[in-house]
Amino acid sequence: MKRMASLASWLFLAAAMAYLAYVPTRSQSAPLLAGFAVAFAAYLLAARRAPDTAKGLITLAMGLRVLLFFAPVSWTDDHFRYLWDGMCSVEGISPFGSTPEELLAEDPEAFTPEAYAQLNSPHFYSVYPPVAQTAFWAAAAVGQGNILHATWAMRVIVLLAELLTLLALAVLLKGPKNAAWLLALYALNPLVLMEFTVNLHTEALALPACLWALVLLRRERSFGAAALLAIAASVKLWPILFLAWLPVKYGLKKSIAPIAFAASVFTVAWVPFWTPDLVPHFLSSVKLYGNYLELNGLLFESLRRVLGDTAVKGTGLLPAFMLLSIGSLAAWSWWKKQISFAGFMLWVSAIFLSVVKWYTRGTYSLWWRSA
Repeated sequence: MKRMASLASWLFLAAAMAYLAYVPTRSQSAPLLAGFAVAFAAYLLAARRAPDTAKGLITLAMGLRVLLFFAPVSWTDDHFRYLWDGMCSVEGISPFGSTPEELLAEDPEAFTPEAYAQLNSPHFYSVYPPVAQTAFWAAAAVGQGNILHATWAMRVIVLLAELLTLLALAVLLKGPKNAAWLLALYALNPLVLMEFTVNLHTEALALPACLWALVLLRRERSFGAAALLAIAASVKLWPILFLAWLPVKYGLKKSIAPIAFAASVFTVAWVPFWTPDLVPHFLSSVKLYGNYLELNGLLFESLRRVLGDTAVKGTGLLPAFMLLSIGSLAAWSWWKKQISFAGFMLWVSAIFLSVVKWYTRGTYSLWWRSA
């Protein structure tokens, strides 16, 4: 009877996730809200009845991800830019050297109007760091100009990254009696499944490096952890902020060497993509991202309503607030010497996500703007 109940809860979650992945689009608020309500109810039931072993739970979690493999990427158009950048690398062109608009004018045969038409930022230089670009190159090379095939190749890469994440979590959670429950909270989470497996957001590629860095730090391997954080920062820039915790554990003098090693790994990762204009082009897009993009976050929208657009957009207010907050956290951590690396990662992530990137371009933004 217990096994039948467990099987029913897993099938319920699989059906709910299949609906979310294959049916509604990001503009359909009511179906999305209903789908997520059902999916989270199924998730809580399935997590309570998750397999007792990490191996069984990881097998179940990866099975859910494979179920979503052929789902359309209908909640975001970011992946079109991923694949465009990948096609640039396949053609031997640095994705940081020119904007898509410039490339289409220079070589319309290599960069088709159909691919260009689906981009959400054709007038801006790429903002994706080199390890992410390597994944884009691999997907585009497999796709050979076919967007659908390249999307599937990118999904394989994300699935492999997710497997590494689940394995790292299994290592980190060894010991507690509720380890299976804690692992299930991530492994079966509908938001994780949708944002990574379906929407292909590149945080999926940065997360395993961050978690394995935590594993290495627990084993006193500071240089290996620093290298992994540099790799994570070469996918999404902001994990480099996690290095600010090293002085908490090793002191300022002893932390200089691993931090310098991380900086070296991070710098070397950019070498294959070097062009004379790489730095100014990349920084111009980072500035745009930090100062001008409307990310529909709670703090962003609240400040807009109180201070107006001119005080929030283009002024650097939110990035400055984020850096001040993280700097204060780092100073407090160095002074108290009490916060763990996992705790520091949690707080840095919370500050970053709440200030800069807490958003869902579909349901949440439609609800907020209509409120």
